[in-house]
Amino acid sequence: MKCPYCGTVNPAGENFCIDCGGSLDPTTMAVQGAPSQSELHEPVTSGTGNTTTSTLVPSSRLQGGRYVVKKILGQGGMGAAVLAQDTRIANKEVVIKELISDKDDPEQRQEDVRNFKREVDTLAHLDHPLIPTVTDLFEESGRYYMVQEYAAGQNLEDYLEKNKKPMSEPEALTYASQVLDILDYLSRQHPPIVHRDIKPANIIVSSRDRRARLVDFGIARADALDTKRKQTTALGTPGYAPPEQYQGRADARSDLYALAATLHHILTNRDPADYPPFNYPPARTLNSAISPETERLLERALQMEISKRYQNAAAMKHDVDEILQQRFGAKENDSTYLLSGGLTGKRPMPRPSGASQPGSPASPYEQGYRPEPLPRAQQPGRQWAEPDPSGWRDGGQGQRQRQREWESRQRQMYAPPPPQYEQRPVGNSGNYMQTSFLLLVIVLAIIGFILYVLPYFG
Repeated sequence: MKCPYCGTVNPAGENFCIDCGGSLDPTTMAVQGAPSQSELHEPVTSGTGNTTTSTLVPSSRLQGGRYVVKKILGQGGMGAAVLAQDTRIANKEVVIKELISDKDDPEQRQEDVRNFKREVDTLAHLDHPLIPTVTDLFEESGRYYMVQEYAAGQNLEDYLEKNKKPMSEPEALTYASQVLDILDYLSRQHPPIVHRDIKPANIIVSSRDRRARLVDFGIARADALDTKRKQTTALGTPGYAPPEQYQGRADARSDLYALAATLHHILTNRDPADYPPFNYPPARTLNSAISPETERLLERALQMEISKRYQNAAAMKHDVDEILQQRFGAKENDSTYLLSGGLTGKRPMPRPSGASQPGSPASPYEQGYRPEPLPRAQQPGRQWAEPDPSGWRDGGQGQRQRQREWESRQRQMYAPPPPQYEQRPVGNSGNYMQTSFLLLVIVLAIIGFILYVLPYFG
């Protein structure tokens, strides 16, 4: 089928153009035909006259023609993202995010607009080379738009979908180190910023410099230390968000858990969204090529109890960088760890003190249940949890209702595991006392012999 927008010939059965992302709905095309230039910026409405879908298609123009849409990057029930050209700055490529909200629900629209503006405000005050910057914010025809730096590349979710196999350990650790540098920067803001939605789809590897960028700050907040404000909407994505995030108690350590879940996913090719929550088998049982050091790092970062994880991004980055340096030969103080032949030669890495030895009791992480994957029809939240490359969740009609139902189930089903206490045999205490008493008697006898018996033989 030929795309009416860009002319690309698409395979049969495609609903959207494989090149520009334009709609290929036969019924719409049959009734309307290819849109004219005057129709390109007209909003699509529901039966009630309420605008519920994106107004942007290829060749759309915004801000008096300054921005010209080239292709659709992602779209869904909550927003859309397009690649556009800024005609005022040498046709520089930018990303434009459009907020889609239901005008029939004033409270929901107010919350959506507030979250959208918060994302813009958060990004506008950040200055980090691996965080795309915001260059413009405007409202046009009742719609809100954000213009952002374009980071050409591939997100980690698309990488897994394309390759159908785990990522190599040095490459995965390299990207993790770069994201940890971002998280360390965010944690040092005043107040600290918590991203709350780290996952493979929100980490883009630039095709220009091969470095990882962190995108989609839509539910990020800079009020993590404000305990008076109850968090109710920033629940993140199933499979990556930690337990405390569903209780409204997320902080910077929650992002470290989500990054570890992402790292576990790309190293094992095991999608956590296909399994019950908070369930991560030891990485080497799924991919024997993973080093023991990385498995131990994941074990620590994925602890259910937040106090047992890494307490800051700098500490976790230190351990990641140490593995890269000592096992894979990365250069010390090379914060980028570009994979251009520099990661060669393996050197053994010392076992950290306190690490579990063969035959030692399994950790709570290793004792966790490992149920079989649920059938896809029974997977809670799966229909909305699959992210698109732009970071907007493609939920379609009824997305928010499904999300609310999933959030309610999460709150009801989540309960922290009961604390486990080490039980010692009763007999050990008695044996210890008897041995101590016997040693005391022997010592006293020796002292008495020296003081009272030896002088008679002198």
